[in-house]
Amino acid sequence: MTMTEAARVILVANQKGGVGKSTTVATVAEMIATAGKRGRRVLVVDGDPQANVTADDLGVDGDRGQSLAATLQFGTPLVPVRNVRAHLDVIAGGPQLAIAGAAAHLMTENGIDMAANLQSQLAALCAAEGYDVVLIDSGPGDVPLLDTYLSVANYLLIPTRDDRGSLGGVELLARRFWRARKRGASIQLLGVLLFDVNPRAEKRNQEVFAQISEMLEGSGTTPFDVTIRSAPAAAVDMRNLHKTAGELVALAHAERRSRLSKLRDKKSPTRGLWSSDPSGLAADYQELVRQIVARLVRYESEPAAVGERVG
Repeated sequence: MTMTEAARVILVANQKGGVGKSTTVATVAEMIATAGKRGRRVLVVDGDPQANVTADDLGVDGDRGQSLAATLQFGTPLVPVRNVRAHLDVIAGGPQLAIAGAAAHLMTENGIDMAANLQSQLAALCAAEGYDVVLIDSGPGDVPLLDTYLSVANYLLIPTRDDRGSLGGVELLARRFWRARKRGASIQLLGVLLFDVNPRAEKRNQEVFAQISEMLEGSGTTPFDVTIRSAPAAAVDMRNLHKTAGELVALAHAERRSRLSKLRDKKSPTRGLWSSDPSGLAADYQELVRQIVARLVRYESEPAAVGERVG
């Protein structure tokens, strides 16, 4: 099975908020979509009622989650926002999803299967649009929605910070992952990503890697070798400007070229980007994309370990 025959559906989740899920989804999606001369067709599904990846990371004026909520509840077709970036479409998130999550128990009692509805409509959309990769962003707190995404996705990527609360969120999610597997889901654990890391804190980083490796024992995977460095100035720029790490590098280069003319023009604003050089952060994500692709290839070369793909 080659990387282009069907869409790979990757869920990015952690049951703790603020661990880089939305930023990772947006940046990885943009990098995959623009890689090489032709890129790949990518769909982002913002499954979070907060809609961070939709509004903040990609700057999309969405439908408040109406399309996705209707699909979950009634099985209606998904309606993407097209061409958010080259080769990149988005199913918008928003508060309408919270209504679907709150009604999940009642829907189950009435024979409505949110996972089946999403699975069928996502497969139809992927077949029609030819997406190569689907990335689902999940909110931290809505368990019915999270269980739905775990039932639909092929792979799970878990970002985490190194604090106790974030690692506790990894443990909670791991339990739901294994519960989904026992119920018949084909999802595989792609790996855990350490986010917002101080590269100089080598001893602390080694301790956290060891802790994560212990959590993953028996799962057939290991933490990603790459970590995403702490870059608070770049994080502010990315959210303020609705740019990914890769896109921010281009803006930084342009700003450096124009800095001299700005200094000469007293009427020109002196404040540009907060981040002087986001290239290191972008390089971290580029390495993450490389490792994601390598792990997908490895999974798909082991037929016993691979579940069904959408499309």
